[in-house]
Amino acid sequence: MPKYQKIAEWLECRIADGTYGPGQKLPSEQELREKFAVSRQTVRRALALLEEQGMVYGRQGSGNFVRDREKEEEGKSRRIAVVTTYVDNYIFPKIIKGIEQVLSGKDFQVQISFTNNRVQRECEILESLLEQELRGLIIEATKSALPNPNLPLYRKLLEKGVQILFLNSGYPELDCPVVALNDREAGRCAARYLLEMGHRDIGGFLKSDDGQGLLRYEGFLSELRSVGVYPDDHRFVWYDTGDLGHFDWMEKKILNRFSGLSAVFCYNDAAALELAELLKKNGIGIPGDISIVSVDDTDLASYGDVELTSVHHPKERLGEKAAEIMLAMIGKEVYPEDKKGFEFDAWLAKRESVRRVVPGE
Repeated sequence: MPKYQKIAEWLECRIADGTYGPGQKLPSEQELREKFAVSRQTVRRALALLEEQGMVYGRQGSGNFVRDREKEEEGKSRRIAVVTTYVDNYIFPKIIKGIEQVLSGKDFQVQISFTNNRVQRECEILESLLEQELRGLIIEATKSALPNPNLPLYRKLLEKGVQILFLNSGYPELDCPVVALNDREAGRCAARYLLEMGHRDIGGFLKSDDGQGLLRYEGFLSELRSVGVYPDDHRFVWYDTGDLGHFDWMEKKILNRFSGLSAVFCYNDAAALELAELLKKNGIGIPGDISIVSVDDTDLASYGDVELTSVHHPKERLGEKAAEIMLAMIGKEVYPEDKKGFEFDAWLAKRESVRRVVPGE
């Protein structure tokens, strides 16, 4: 163990056992140098490590002290904003429930807004938050696959000391943690199952303006290619937020591109359900004529004539994890493994929408 880590560990133990309590002064740099027979630089590196972990703080000309977190919290805002693209349907109520349960348990107030996945609405919300006393912001990025004009507003919030954490997808330009399903692995998971079931003529129905759609496509394609299956680009149909609920105008395109396929990978259950209805209207049965696998494993997966095989999304647990990391960020206790956020493993809920393809059929 490096010498600076030994010093940091010794101090951490003394803080934990109460030798140095909240607000108390630590041994001076000179005392630590003499005790451990090290250089001033080594001592300062140890103290910097503890300061980074939120355990101590330095006061110019006075020395280093143990943080008194209870005292620091007095008078500070207890409000955390939670912003999702949608709020009252699909996976979002469960995510919000998970967040609210954790934060309210720590006496934080939760302020909920939603953007409808519209950049202008995101702008309005961020401008409003800049006028408030806010400790943290848990937010789902709006159209995260596209350049975002609201990045300066996020940076202003960070400059004010607001902790920011993203749900499901973030903006690569901002160094903020993201809590999400492992979307690449979700795509791979779907592809592996279709391959196991004998499918080779495969296409996709994917969302183009959210980062999750691109990652799921990337994982899906990489898994197919790893076994020598190279689907034609023409076999993929892309849609954006404005198309949701209005796939009828794409009907001719969808039928043309999916003609002759044995299976389709869908961005999520909502898209899969709409696609299934469109195919049914045109006499195409699932899974008899074409198989479907999607992502999110929501209640919608059981709404259609055939229950959907779908990659599971953690929903409530994702919300809980986001809240836990946010509390750690506020308390300056985030460790290196949490600084980029957290990805949940992907696994498949197998149901009736995928049939096995018999060779030579």
